[in-house]
Amino acid sequence: MIPNIIPLHAKRDECSLVKATVKGVSSQTLMIDIGVGVINARVAFSCLVAPIVGDVVLVNHVANDYYVLAVLERLAEQNMTLAFPANVKMLAADGQLDLIATKNICLMSSAETHMMAGKMHMTAGDMNITTGKLTSRSQEIESHSQSVKLYTNILNTVAKQITQKTDMLLRWVEGVETLSIGNLIQNVRQNYTSHSQQAVITASKDMRIDGERIHMG
Repeated sequence: MIPNIIPLHAKRDECSLVKATVKGVSSQTLMIDIGVGVINARVAFSCLVAPIVGDVVLVNHVANDYYVLAVLERLAEQNMTLAFPANVKMLAADGQLDLIATKNICLMSSAETHMMAGKMHMTAGDMNITTGKLTSRSQEIESHSQSVKLYTNILNTVAKQITQKTDMLLRWVEGVETLSIGNLIQNVRQNYTSHSQQAVITASKDMRIDGERIHMG
């Protein structure tokens, strides 16, 4: 028995590539000139460079659909914008990713920006940070600098232990300095000098002044 095989030929729309010129740009479509007239076309999902007016583009024509596949030429300035319709992830699974610019690099986000790394290095000739609120959490901070200046209205420091070592310490208090200390121990290796217009020392119990020579008056 010889089988009777009837081939089924699927109807295929003719596909062609044409070169066109962008005449207008909107949020949804492009107005392009294909030589025989001006029509509306859509940007292909893989065309990342956003076309502008005057660009020479490659267009795919299928039935009544026109898709701009790529920007072939830009007769005016060579600046470009990479336009993504949704979320974007750049993945270099087995290598590194470099962003190199001879001028400026700007990172802007209307929501949040996250940076995570095993080790992060930042080097700049001059760095300016402007923020409404800064919160830092770390196990250890080490800073090496030639000069440090801090200008603030209120400074609050809470620590279990503070250690200072310096060759010279100068402190100016224009108003009132108040110390509330459990125990105060001062060890001065050489001279201790105190000058004031008025001095009051009170003790609820014992007071001891001991020295080889004591001068009063």
